[in-house]
Amino acid sequence: MAKFSVDNFNCNGKTTRIGSLSLQLQEYSIIEDLLFVMMGIEGKFIEKNWSEKSPGDRQGLEETYFSVDRTLDPSLKDLTERILPLATYYITIDSFVEKYSGFEYGFINHALCAAMRGLLKEYIVLITQLEHQFRSTPSFTLQKFWLYVHPTLHTMSNLHLLIMDINEASDAIDYSEILMVEDFHKNDTQQIKGGALLGILVDRMTTMSGDPDTKRLYMHLLSKSSQPYVTILHSWIHYGEIKDPYDEFMIQERKSVKKENLKEDFNDAYWEMRYTIREELIPPFLIPFKNKILLAGKYLNVVRECGIAIQEPQKQPIDDTVGKDDVDRTDINMSNDILIAMDGGRFVDNIESAYKCANRTLLDLLLKDQQLIDRLRSIKRYFFLDQSDFFTHFLDLASAELKKPSNQVSLTKLQSLLDIVLRNPSSVAYTDPFKEDVKVEMSTVGLVDQLLRIINVAGMVETTPKVTRNRMADNFLIRKEMGNESENDGYDEGTERPGYAASIAGSVASTLAGSVTSSFAGSVMGSSGKQTLTGIEALTLDYIVTFPLSLVISRKALTKYQLLFRHLLFLKHVEQLLCHTWTEHAKSFYWRRGSSHPSLETWKSRVFALRQRMLVFVQQFTYYVTSEVLEPQWRNLEANLSKVSTVDQVLQYHSDFLDTCLKECMLTNAKLLRIYSKLVYTCVLFSNYTEKFTKSLISQVDSTSNLSMDQQERTLRKFEDNFIYHIKLLIEALNFYSATETVQFLCLVVRLDYNLFYANQEGSGGNGIGGY
Repeated sequence: MAKFSVDNFNCNGKTTRIGSLSLQLQEYSIIEDLLFVMMGIEGKFIEKNWSEKSPGDRQGLEETYFSVDRTLDPSLKDLTERILPLATYYITIDSFVEKYSGFEYGFINHALCAAMRGLLKEYIVLITQLEHQFRSTPSFTLQKFWLYVHPTLHTMSNLHLLIMDINEASDAIDYSEILMVEDFHKNDTQQIKGGALLGILVDRMTTMSGDPDTKRLYMHLLSKSSQPYVTILHSWIHYGEIKDPYDEFMIQERKSVKKENLKEDFNDAYWEMRYTIREELIPPFLIPFKNKILLAGKYLNVVRECGIAIQEPQKQPIDDTVGKDDVDRTDINMSNDILIAMDGGRFVDNIESAYKCANRTLLDLLLKDQQLIDRLRSIKRYFFLDQSDFFTHFLDLASAELKKPSNQVSLTKLQSLLDIVLRNPSSVAYTDPFKEDVKVEMSTVGLVDQLLRIINVAGMVETTPKVTRNRMADNFLIRKEMGNESENDGYDEGTERPGYAASIAGSVASTLAGSVTSSFAGSVMGSSGKQTLTGIEALTLDYIVTFPLSLVISRKALTKYQLLFRHLLFLKHVEQLLCHTWTEHAKSFYWRRGSSHPSLETWKSRVFALRQRMLVFVQQFTYYVTSEVLEPQWRNLEANLSKVSTVDQVLQYHSDFLDTCLKECMLTNAKLLRIYSKLVYTCVLFSNYTEKFTKSLISQVDSTSNLSMDQQERTLRKFEDNFIYHIKLLIEALNFYSATETVQFLCLVVRLDYNLFYANQEGSGGNGIGGY
């Protein structure tokens, strides 16, 4: 082609319209313009235009387009318009690379921009080669120009579409959940990051898998972009460290959640909240492995927090089971190209080996180095009163101190007494290497009150289903109709209120003198805000646990142990009170001596019978808790811990063990708990009323006038009515909840009413039941 200068065709300083030139000059001029326009520079006959969106808008880089002079020859114009999108693509890609190469956009964006920059360099080289051809070859035409740039147009078009997808995905991101780094705001980094960016690349590659060139392009971009992500992943699964300054990784670290909080935090947030998965930032090819990736790093982080050096990955032993797990690799195997792009798929086995090694390391640390099972046996001995001869000795030594109000009890004295008992060579606990970790504490809240608060917070209070109007449901309704308790008793609306029982117990309690009975009432009924607890009611134990054992034996777990301990301790205490009542009856001359008054002897027999029923109830209930709930569940826990393969199984088995114990001991059901509290309250009142019964008996026997036992008869009848009513209600409730919660309740039903004595009391009017 002859070399011409367009400037030679200016007339009077005005640029000539390209249509006025000859066809040869038109072709020459448009090729010269295209060489500039392809680099984003406006030409003489090709103008740069913008859409309605302003160029300053974030999306402005997408809205640039070029228009050619309308007077251009139609055949040349058609070829030119086919080539012009290259200029738009170049400007879009160049703007994307320039903007998102900034440090604040993260390593993955940097890697993607670097890969795109390499492609743009090849694009510029192509332009240079075209210009050389244009300047040196006279036969160079627009048709050849189109032939040379056509393959590049396809590549640039795919890059442009990729950028469009990235921008659309960026607009849909909820940054309040993803951007958690301090001093970073949405307006600073309105761009998709990390694993989400890799996900878009994988989706594009999968969608365009039918086009070999396009697939090869996206494989190249994925390979380059994923390198920083794989580096972060390697650091996490092999060292338990997150080197992610721009919040691009799928695992998020909350540094505010510290292991020191495990000793005080009831919610046990460290293990669950310290490291969490950000679903939006998981690349599709890592979804099947997300849990193993999370756990591998968490396990190693715990080991590192203990001050144990992490082995180098190449030195870590790998067993023969790598790659033989039960993970579904369907999403990985469906495209070998993804594996090829991602380090040949070696990252899959790296994840497997790292997970197995981390799990084995932490499991050995807990079970062998930290002696977890021996620790749990030690806790069982103290909190479940297993082989508790030492504790009986402790209660005998501390009896005077435990009778005081809880706020006047000396914890130092109690702790010293406990230490003396535990160090006694005749005690079972003498050989326990962890006995120094047991501490005495005083609770500020009554047991039932504490349990009801926990149940209410957990949302476990439910109204009784009204679909079937069985006898138990009718009893609940009768109780609501027969009386109302105080509105400030801590019970929610919609739950049963034992007004009838409360009125009976209140009338009995009003006739008693002394603070002991009042304090018992406060503790059992949960009115800790109104009554002062005594030492025995507030007594509980604590256990010192260090990290990493605190992951398993956390403050939440210890609180559950304490609830079970207080439950058992109070049952033992009520049993002791009733046994003391039996002793008083056996020692007293007036109770043992016969009388010539049949009515007095009948009254005494009823007192003996009621005392025995209460004692049998407490003993059977205690046996149920210890021998049919705690011990079997403990055996199951030991069996499970002996064959665990992961740390999370240890946590789950231990948590399930405590939850099952609480549930089967009726400590998670508000209705059963309230019925039970009324029963033991009645037993305590009866035991403390024995002295008054004895004084009335002595006065009646020594009196020369006619016997008058009306007052004591009414009091005894109230005790009988209250006890019979509530134990029947408890049996009905246990039968009902055995179908909805646990069949274990049926074992307690059989123990409480093995001969159907209470079941046959319905409608009876004799024996002081008051026609119940």
